[in-house]
Amino acid sequence: MAELLLDIGNSRTKAVLHQAGQLMLLNDHQADTLKNHNIDAVFCASVASSERIELVRQESALLTQPWCQISSEAEKKGLKNQYQQPALLGVDRWLAMLGARELYPAKDLLVIDAGTALTLDWLCADGQHLGGWIIPGFRLQQQAVIGHTAKVFNNSMKNAEVKIGTDTSACLQNGCLAAAVAVIKQAMLLQSVPQIVLTGGDAPLLLPYLAEFHCQLDPLLIFRGLSLYIDKNCRNGDFG
Repeated sequence: MAELLLDIGNSRTKAVLHQAGQLMLLNDHQADTLKNHNIDAVFCASVASSERIELVRQESALLTQPWCQISSEAEKKGLKNQYQQPALLGVDRWLAMLGARELYPAKDLLVIDAGTALTLDWLCADGQHLGGWIIPGFRLQQQAVIGHTAKVFNNSMKNAEVKIGTDTSACLQNGCLAAAVAVIKQAMLLQSVPQIVLTGGDAPLLLPYLAEFHCQLDPLLIFRGLSLYIDKNCRNGDFG
């Protein structure tokens, strides 16, 4: 018995297999990848359109299995949402906090997701979410500067460092990285916590510059949260 966990974005879908309490990252969600796994339910988090979700469903060829789309809630597993309208909290942020709380169930935390946006959420040891920040991620920062001239520059971040740049690309990349690191350090000055938990595709770029703090990098953090929704009620096919 296994479940497929999906994080569906507008352009990219990340897939993880959950089986016997273990999480395994898959290359993709395509039918050829999934055909050798005995998947009996799908649990997904998404901010994409219903059309995009349906496309992913067709690509997976899991048409007879129940699908359950997860939304942020007022409370789950002791985690208490700070938003007055809980569903308006981004589901990725909600699931990352749930995953972090599973790793550190009685600790004040700063949960950081470094993806398209860089999100920071403070979480008390008793499970109370205090709120957070959202700023543009690295690529959005670069796009804001270079706009339609993006082809002129190398706008990847693979060579970014927190140091003075000596050409336009380096100045831009290093500035974006330095800005993100500075935001996290300011966050710790504002509300210090004993543990930072990082996730997201750009998190490894940040980690070397946060050595003064206790940090854990967990690329599967959102899926740890998503796995907490696996239950027999959702298996009945509550999709939407």
